[in-house]
Amino acid sequence: MQDRKLSVSPVETMSKKYTPPQPSLSSLPDDIVMRCLVRVPRSYHLIISWVSKDLRSLVRSPEFNVLRSTLPKSSLHVCFEQNDDDDNSSFHWFTLNESLTTKEYGLVPNPTPFPPHKYGSSTVAVGSKIFFIGGSIEPSSDLWILDTRSGNITQGPSMSVPQRQRNAAVEVIDGKIYVLGGRPHIDGRFHEVEVFHPKSETWELAGMEDVLKISDCSASVEEKVYMVDYKKTSVYDPREGEGERLVQMVSQRPTEGGSKDKLKDMAHRVCVVEDVLFAFFNNTGLMWFDTKLNVWRRLVGRDGKELVITLYAGAMAEYEGRLVVFYMGGEDILYIPVTQSVRCMFVSLDRAGGKICGTIDWSGIVATVPFLFRFLHCLAVSD
Repeated sequence: MQDRKLSVSPVETMSKKYTPPQPSLSSLPDDIVMRCLVRVPRSYHLIISWVSKDLRSLVRSPEFNVLRSTLPKSSLHVCFEQNDDDDNSSFHWFTLNESLTTKEYGLVPNPTPFPPHKYGSSTVAVGSKIFFIGGSIEPSSDLWILDTRSGNITQGPSMSVPQRQRNAAVEVIDGKIYVLGGRPHIDGRFHEVEVFHPKSETWELAGMEDVLKISDCSASVEEKVYMVDYKKTSVYDPREGEGERLVQMVSQRPTEGGSKDKLKDMAHRVCVVEDVLFAFFNNTGLMWFDTKLNVWRRLVGRDGKELVITLYAGAMAEYEGRLVVFYMGGEDILYIPVTQSVRCMFVSLDRAGGKICGTIDWSGIVATVPFLFRFLHCLAVSD
């Protein structure tokens, strides 16, 4: 029996031979490609350098760094609280400053005035403004707004329900400020979620949620609010229907063998760098949250080994695409604690497959403060 050949039309033959060319960055001039690449988060630069030799040379070129330096900048503000006694606290604001000549960093005092009792409130930054929400020890419905460009302080409209610092998650989603929890539990755990619109300066209620917030470890990632607590991570998604917006997960992390162990540890500080949630746990150290698998992962170096940061993070924030970690170091005189050295560490982040690699770019002392100082706020604002 002879083999039968399938007939192919001329049109089908031509379509198989001709494949339209795919768009490529290589077809564009280098200056246009660089203007596109400088807007890509710093953590993806390692992946870009693997694509081709041309892209690798562009992201490593001096011209690329100069162009990136022209992008909008941010300022990092750190607030310390000094507890002299139970009834007397003072608050001290500093701004991170970089020396153009020595490339060293330091914290310089910020002279902007503000009512002292408001510095203990929950704080969040939107653009160049810092919003002070609620009370410190006693619940309050007050809202104060600091414009860091002009130094002007204004009082905004009050919330419906008084809130208290550290018991509320205050985060920004799509330019709006969400306040979850934060009031005394008198009539059950279900709390109103209030939303503040900075443009119109108005509050609105966004439903009721079963929020029991007992720590200040919260951050917004991928248009959701993540609240990191002991043994669990809760996620609030405003896009879901009422009653389905808050989900509680058991915090887990994958081991090297691929299995999952419960993370029995307390988060001390959290922050977001280029839409990745980082947390410093008391015993486990610095980790990042994989939102695809809902697990905590260890931060590793470029060699694939765990990036060991043997310190107790007092404050963390994103600064120009890098993770900045602040911590204290005591200075004793005749074994009596007198002052503390405020130390700082800059960590560059790169994505490599399913991992995030960290590289310590710079570390050093940025200030010396009295021994009774403790970290209270750490905020990045747009200049």
